[in-house]
Order: sequence, then structure tokens, then C-alpha cells
Amino acid sequence: MQQRPYRVTVEVGFSGSEAGDPQLRSEVVRQIRDGFQRMYGAMWNAAVRESNWFVPGTAEALERLEVSQLETRYTEKDAEKVLLIAVECHRDGFDVSCREHDVRIQELTPLISRSVFTADAVAHAACELGRDSFRPILLYTAQTLDKSELEFIVQAGMIIPPDPSAAQLREGDVLRTFLRQMDRKNPDKVKLLQRLDLCYVRITAFNQVLGAAGLPADEQAVQAEGIESAPSLGWQDSSRARGVLLSHGLVPFGTKGRNLQQIGVRQRPIADSSRVRLVLQNRPDRPLICLRVDQVAKLRQTDANATPPVRILTDRRGELILKTDPENPTFWLYAYSGSTLLARVPYAPGLIPMDTVKLPDDSIRLGVEGDLYLLRDELVDMAAEKAVHMSLAKKASEAKNGPGFLEAVAAMNELPGKETFGLKLNEIRAPAVDRAVQTKNSAAKRRIESLIGKMSDSLTKYFAPEKRVAEADELVKLRKAAGLPEEEPAGASAPAPVRPPGSTP
Repeated sequence: MQQRPYRVTVEVGFSGSEAGDPQLRSEVVRQIRDGFQRMYGAMWNAAVRESNWFVPGTAEALERLEVSQLETRYTEKDAEKVLLIAVECHRDGFDVSCREHDVRIQELTPLISRSVFTADAVAHAACELGRDSFRPILLYTAQTLDKSELEFIVQAGMIIPPDPSAAQLREGDVLRTFLRQMDRKNPDKVKLLQRLDLCYVRITAFNQVLGAAGLPADEQAVQAEGIESAPSLGWQDSSRARGVLLSHGLVPFGTKGRNLQQIGVRQRPIADSSRVRLVLQNRPDRPLICLRVDQVAKLRQTDANATPPVRILTDRRGELILKTDPENPTFWLYAYSGSTLLARVPYAPGLIPMDTVKLPDDSIRLGVEGDLYLLRDELVDMAAEKAVHMSLAKKASEAKNGPGFLEAVAAMNELPGKETFGLKLNEIRAPAVDRAVQTKNSAAKRRIESLIGKMSDSLTKYFAPEKRVAEADELVKLRKAAGLPEEEPAGASAPAPVRPPGSTP
């Protein structure tokens, strides 16, 4: 794949009175063909022609074009990329527009346009628009050793384009993610195509230098006596890249699967901002009006904020404007309804000028996380309080202060135990699971069960039987040291019994 050029079809459509000249049309098509050849060289196996179906070639017709109209016209055997260029000729000049259609992921890019005043500038504008619309393809291969990043191979990555502006990757690039499930019996047939919304990959490394310093010891450069050689600058591996996966939750991208192609599509901003309409996944017909959104600049969700968060409110249409930032191509959006955190999602502004984001309803999961934090804090407070009473019991035992020892033990016995925490944990789980079932949110239910299971394991470890037995044995020894009898006579009013701390009376 690294040495395989892109198979590109370029369709040029004309409109306007000036486009009636066949010589003009032929010359523009030739100049576009030569321009792409100078720009991409061997990286593109391009067929540039005047379209026999895209007539008249106008920006309006290009804007109305749907993917369904292109599915049967272009197959993966014929082309991988299709560039549709509209040239509108009028008295004052020419309007050039372009969209790219990727046959493998069945998606059209947003329309971009430019106006020029001379016929000689049409081809130059068309080539630049085609370059800006073109989206390179990266194929996921594996995770890094520390599982913090993903590794990709770049199609035609070993073919360097003659024009540096046509380089496939640069710092800060963002990949949109797609899954293609191929048919087991027919590997060339796509069984299922899935676009993963709100799931991106931020490129962190590419064009890595491979030199002698990175080779094993037996492959180091050999120095000949009397011959001085300049140090090797190494070879840049332009066919591989690494990136960080950004998603709102668990996604199937970056996992293993049979007959599964995991594709990253490099897409760059074509606008200074994106107007985003926010809706919930289960209610896409109702916009989220006056929703408070915090725009946070950071790479991973667990990283510290690079800059102070920007607070935005959606308008009465449920829309907000997210501006691009060259230093931070992706942001994290924290959506709040009042004080309740509804969703936490990544977003890359500028890729799609007018976008609709279906926020996952994470309020159930996030509510459970908040309740578990409070329960965990309560457990920590209980452990600290028990340690204080145990310390007082030890001091009373050393001082032969029997009443003080019994008072400390009684205070420990009043502390909540495993049964109490188990009931509180079930009080958190039951309503959350019921709500997830009612809303048919199976992902939230799985996540809730996972969170509850981890907390239950923590409680089991903390209230382990061997720990309780050890604490009871220690209290028996301290009781003896305090001068108290082991057992009270029958019928006598017994003092507070010595029970394992943390057990429920």
C-alpha cells in the first residue's frame, strides 16, 4: 500500500456562454492535467477529462450532488478518488468550485470555491482546490508498545510528490475514522461501512528519521581507518505515522478484527469556524437550546488544560460557533444541562462548516461516576476515622484505661461496614440501570455495570475476611493489655462487645 499510487479520476464540468468554445474547454482540461502531474507526480495515477455527465458544471449543481448519484457511476475497481471540478464562465471572469468523492468511504467533501479573472488562472485555481479537497488515506496496523498511540501506514507514502504543498501529512493533522467490514468469501466486497462520529486521531509523529543510531549493534556503520565520512542524516520513513485516538467512549477503532479495514481519512479545515447544531442521539429532532458548553483545549481527555476553557451557550436553534485554532486542531466539549454534565466529546472545528453533532446521552454514566466518587470519599473518611479510633484504643490499652478502650471500640463498631456500603452501591446501580434500559442505552448499561463492578471489587478487598480477623485478634490483645477480662460473667451487664471494626451491628 505504501508504494501504490492513488487512482484518481478528475471530472471537469463547464457552464456559461463563454464555455461554448471547445478549444477553451480543451485547453483548460489540458492545463489541469499538467498541473496535477507537476503537483503530485507518480503519487497519482490520474485521468483528467471533460465530464460528459456533469453538465452544466455549476457550483449549485455541485452543492446539490449526493453520494447516491455517484455510487453506481464510480466503483472501487475504476477509481479510489474522484475530483469534481465546476468551471463557470462569465463576462467578469471564472468561478471554479471543487468537491472530492472518496469511493471507499462513500463520502463527499464540502464545497470550496474560488474566483479568477483570466482563463490562464483557471487551471491553477482548479489544481489548488483539488489539492485542498484531496484527503489521503491511512490504514491502521497496530497499537504502539505502550498502547498509548495507534500506528498507521500511508497509501503512496513512499512516493514523494514534487510539490511540497502536496505532502500528505503535516504537524497537527486530524484523521476522521471509518470501518469497512469486508466479506469473508469475497475480500474485495464491502459488507458493512461505518463512519465513527466524534472519533478522531491526532497525528503525533510522521516522517521519522531512520539512521544508523537506531540499528542493532551488529548493524552499526563501519568506520574505515584513514577515511572520514560525514554522519548519516538517516532516511525519513514517510510511509508510516502515529497518532492519538480521541473519542467520547469505547469505540471499535484500534482493535483487532477479521476482514476489518480501519481507515483514517486525513481532512484539513476548509473554514475558519464551524457552525455546530447540538442534538441528542435519541432525540435528533430537538435541538439543545441554551446549553452551556465548555470548550477545552487539550490532546487527551485526561491531560491538563492547555488554555483556560471557553464557555459558550447554544442559541435558540441549538447552534454554536466553534473557531479553529492552529495550535489546537481538536478540542474537548463539555456539555452541561444546569449543573449536570450531559456529554464530554472531542471535536475538530473547520472540517465541516455546517455540522450537526449528536451528543451521546452520557448523563446516566456521568451521574454514576459522580455518585461513586462520593461513595469512595465516604469510604476514605470511614477508614481515616477508624484509624483514629484504633489509635485511641491502643493508647488507652497502654495506659490501662479500660473505659477509654471500650469507648474507642464502641465508636469503631458504630462505623458503617461492608453491608452498609453494599446497600449504598446497589442504590446507585439500580436506578441507573433501570434508566439505561428504559432509554435503550445498552452502552451506558455496560459502562455502569463495569463501574459498579470495579467499586464492588474495591469494597471486597477493603473488607476482606482476613483483614477483619486480624483486626479482631489485635483488639483482643489490646483488651488484655488494658486489664479487662476476656469474658463477662453470665447475667452481668456486659460492656460493649469487641467486634471486628467496620462490621454492621
